[in-house]
Amino acid sequence: MNPNHPGRRTVLAGCALMLPAAAFAQNATQAGIQEVIVTANRVETSAQKTSVALTIYTGDQLADKGVASVNALALIDPSVNVTTSTGAAWVAIRGVASTDTTQIGDPSVPIARDGFYTNRSYTIQSSMYDLARVEVLKGPQGTLNGRNSTGGLVSIITNRPEFKSNAGQVNAEVGNYNAFIVDGAYNIALSDTAALRFSGMHRKHRGYREVTGIDERGDDEDINSGRVQVAFKPTPALNLWLSYQHDDIDDVGDVALNTSAIGDRPASFGDARSFPGQASTYTRLKDDRVRWEARLDSLPGGLSLVYAGGRDEVDYHHALDATGTLYPATGQFLVNEHPVTWNHEVRVSNSIKSRLFFQGGLFYYSEDNGIQNGLLNLEMTGPFAPGGPLAALGTAGRYGVYFDHNIKTTSKAVFGQAAYALADALKLSVGLRKTWDTKDRTGLNRTDVQAVGSPFAPATILTSSAQGRYSEAEPTYHIGLDYTPTPTTLLYAKHDRGYKSGGFNSNGTGPSVPYAPEKLSAYEIGTKNRFMANRLQFNAAAFSFDYRGYQASQFSSALGGGAGIFNVGNAKIHGAEAQLLTLFGDGGRIDVNGTWLRTKFGNGIVVNDGGGSPHDISGKRLPNAPTLSVSAGLEYGWDVSGGRITPRLDVKYTSDYYFSAFNNPDEISKAYVTGNATLTYEPNAGHWQIQAFIRNLADKVVLANGVQNYLSGVNSYQFQPPRTFGLRGTYRF
Repeated sequence: MNPNHPGRRTVLAGCALMLPAAAFAQNATQAGIQEVIVTANRVETSAQKTSVALTIYTGDQLADKGVASVNALALIDPSVNVTTSTGAAWVAIRGVASTDTTQIGDPSVPIARDGFYTNRSYTIQSSMYDLARVEVLKGPQGTLNGRNSTGGLVSIITNRPEFKSNAGQVNAEVGNYNAFIVDGAYNIALSDTAALRFSGMHRKHRGYREVTGIDERGDDEDINSGRVQVAFKPTPALNLWLSYQHDDIDDVGDVALNTSAIGDRPASFGDARSFPGQASTYTRLKDDRVRWEARLDSLPGGLSLVYAGGRDEVDYHHALDATGTLYPATGQFLVNEHPVTWNHEVRVSNSIKSRLFFQGGLFYYSEDNGIQNGLLNLEMTGPFAPGGPLAALGTAGRYGVYFDHNIKTTSKAVFGQAAYALADALKLSVGLRKTWDTKDRTGLNRTDVQAVGSPFAPATILTSSAQGRYSEAEPTYHIGLDYTPTPTTLLYAKHDRGYKSGGFNSNGTGPSVPYAPEKLSAYEIGTKNRFMANRLQFNAAAFSFDYRGYQASQFSSALGGGAGIFNVGNAKIHGAEAQLLTLFGDGGRIDVNGTWLRTKFGNGIVVNDGGGSPHDISGKRLPNAPTLSVSAGLEYGWDVSGGRITPRLDVKYTSDYYFSAFNNPDEISKAYVTGNATLTYEPNAGHWQIQAFIRNLADKVVLANGVQNYLSGVNSYQFQPPRTFGLRGTYRF
């Protein structure tokens, strides 16, 4: 690491200022660090006694930081990297990610909402309100949490109904870009055994980017969501829960700056507030999700039985500007999908206080997705435009390529994990999961040769079957040792095997070509500690991943021309993480969280880009994997007349990283430092607080994606939010 790099100097100086303050923690008069209960191992345990590397954010913490989506987690968490992709997104943790956002692809970092898994990233924008917490689990979670979690898991956990009181809160926020955000919840205790909870959210702001030429503002929001839950406890041993959520999105959504291919240097964007566009972008989504759970305790032998299930139905429509330089037409790629997803899980366990604690069960996942997607020529340009000399050859209003598919994905698994106390301070854990994945696709691919190749080509429509099938059975496993030499210290070592299913791909008239699963062997050691009368917390982990069968997009003649997903080779990931949290004085808090990664593709890996040109990526860095990422926060609250005021400053440094395996200079995110500031006032008497905030203090232009499209001959770039500021108020009743 070069200590003279400006960004690194900023972070190192900030850490140097913060760490000495920990010495004053021994004189602290405020209460100690609060214990956080998590469900990372599918049972409630203290985060500090759970041998999983994880970061936990409460709902209040996320609201204070302005995080209302999984995408925004990347702005505060150094181990998480989120890449947007014109309507879709993928999450990377510790350098492990899946860039395959097609209907056949699966995420390497699944997102679970109250334990419910979906494959489609566009369905998760409106779930992060009325939250208990978000747990970011790092490393393979393939034994207990299943479904392709080679990189980790983002678990979103909402507040559930409580039987003890009628209470609620309302939060409202206003800011620049005409931002207006309101969310709230109300809990009704019908009796000692029945309760209701209502919650909802509305988010709207004007677009951050002006798309000239079509009079459009992109990177906007217009999202509404509502959730109702009911809980019953008819007996002390039986708990029943039912939740229904409806989401509605109607906005432009994320937009991309398209430029001619740059190639040999990083791109420059100015302030990225305004750029030209040729075709309109929009996002329309309606989502209805039902989730239920039944838990029965006190069964014979001290067993507990849990059944959890749910159904999610989405109607999704998205359009993006697909105008290229290689065809004389303004183009739009239209996405129309209707996935229906089911989850079912049955799990049995005994008491976690037993010397031998075990849990096991069955899991079933299915997704039925109907898609009608295609590249549409909106209007012709140049001599082919209306009134031009070659207008008769124009193909306006015609699809160049069109996909009419029905896809059925199922995943079935049986799993079990046990922990045995070898001694009072030493515990052995072992787990095994067997997963059966199948993917079936029917339908047609259609290619209009004139509308996608050349207006001078013969008037030919090529059709082919989209028939494809993938089937695979794969085990994953876990083995670990936990050692607790003192009540406030945990040492652990573990080995996990992760697996992400394969699939198949086709392009236009080409046949379906299969690709194999990814497999990841992970080794990790870690420690979790509390010191100074519970006012200093230090956690750290080191890990090494052996990544086999890396799935990447490349050109292949086997697809009839064009790009698809293939297994291109192996990779290594080595890394370390550390988290420090300390309280000092009567209202001070410091937190520092850092991740270091060294990623490298193996030898002899040659990948063809989307235009068919070979690239040797041997020894190159994995995409979405910055070498160093550090976040730090400092706050101090003090009493003023009638209340308490708390300023807080957060900074995050991220070193440079690439968006593709080719490591092209024009596909790099440069190193950057961003900062957020808040000032909160809460009265001594009353049930409200008010907060002023500024996010992205220096108004940094930070990339959210940057890729070359070899077929259209353009580079596409997307951006993280610019500087935003405003006021947020909370009222509890």
